[in-house]
Amino acid sequence: MTVQLPATRLDNTSSPKLFDENGQPLLPASATSTPPKPEADYVERMPTDSDKVMQHSTPIKYAPTRFDKYWHKSSTVDDALQKAVDATTVKKTIDLPKGVHIHCAISLAMLAGGCGGDPPPPPSKKDGDERLSMAPSQQFGKDPHPPTPPTVAACIAMYRAQKPLEQGCPIDTPNRSVDAEKAEAAAKIAGRKP
Repeated sequence: MTVQLPATRLDNTSSPKLFDENGQPLLPASATSTPPKPEADYVERMPTDSDKVMQHSTPIKYAPTRFDKYWHKSSTVDDALQKAVDATTVKKTIDLPKGVHIHCAISLAMLAGGCGGDPPPPPSKKDGDERLSMAPSQQFGKDPHPPTPPTVAACIAMYRAQKPLEQGCPIDTPNRSVDAEKAEAAAKIAGRKP
């Protein structure tokens, strides 16, 4: 069997065309006559198998007994491994300045180790400042001799001296201190002018 290609001319009229004047590919009539199927016609099919396939239930029902709390859950292998880890663990505490303690442990059976420190100290009490403390709880009875709260001038003096405010000072003492300072400065300026 032999194949012979047609003779081509020097002009472009006999060469095969792949694209039309608009740049669209030239396809055979059978390919262009069938329109593409739109995606809106797609219908998802539901499973035809039983829906009980995904249920994981066991036919053996277990009812707890009064002996469950005494039953040892781990195996002898787990107990032996835990004893080996406990026997080969070396613990050391390193004391650093300023009361810092680092606790380290290395287990040769697990080929692992680690270090950790003490938890941070609790925050200091802020008893002196009413703004930083919680409100006092309600008492069952009224105090027959309640303490007299300090005057606003005394609270401002404590605030300016950077001392903790006593119980009963207004919460806006810093603002009142600024207002009092402005009033004092205005009085000094007014007193100098004739």
